Amino acid sequence: MASVGAFERVIGKRSTPVDPVWLEQHSRRYGSVELDIGTGDGRYVLDAAREDSERLVIGVDAVAGNMVESARKASASTRKGGLENAVFFRGGAEQLPGPFFDLADWVTINYPWGSLMRIVAEPDTDALRGIRASCKLGAGLRILLNYTVISDRPYLERLGLGALVDPVDNPSLNSAYKGAGFVLDGCQIFSGDPPVRTRWGRQLVRGAARQTLSIEATAGAARDAQWDET
Repeated sequence: MASVGAFERVIGKRSTPVDPVWLEQHSRRYGSVELDIGTGDGRYVLDAAREDSERLVIGVDAVAGNMVESARKASASTRKGGLENAVFFRGGAEQLPGPFFDLADWVTINYPWGSLMRIVAEPDTDALRGIRASCKLGAGLRILLNYTVISDRPYLERLGLGALVDPVDNPSLNSAYKGAGFVLDGCQIFSGDPPVRTRWGRQLVRGAARQTLSIEATAGAARDAQWDET
């Protein structure tokens, strides 16, 4: 299991070591937990937390600086608009589950790029197992991908994703997710503006000509033995 020490909690410009006891106790205050992986600037986390005060929304990103402003807003006093049900952590998707083992009722990945896009679209079964280990049994997984650029091979090659196969046509997609412990529920392409507010997502898919691929899955019973707690 990836070490808890691979993650840090981001509170404004400060980063502190993860306190697993605090995280467990805090999560119990809420009816459900959502984990937003590759959260970027964290706007989605703030929106989701405001929308449902009974849900703890956790944003995770490999770059702490991306989340500074949203983390500052969330950690403010409730009188000043702070959100106790929105928290942020620095850490890479490849390091999951870390402190989030068996924690999430719902996982979102909104317009990933770079290594995270490779993990979910190529896909990388080993890294997906780490995401699965962050989920409770029956947890939902929703991934929104910038589908328009998948057909732009030169652009993907410049990003080091030249070998990426269109997920819609990839015969290995289902087996890869199944091997990671997910039941793939379906893929759907839609056009127009993204359904969630992320700065990166709006830059990528703004306009009617842009397309988004939604991949949805459920965390099944299968688990790799390496994630069993000791």
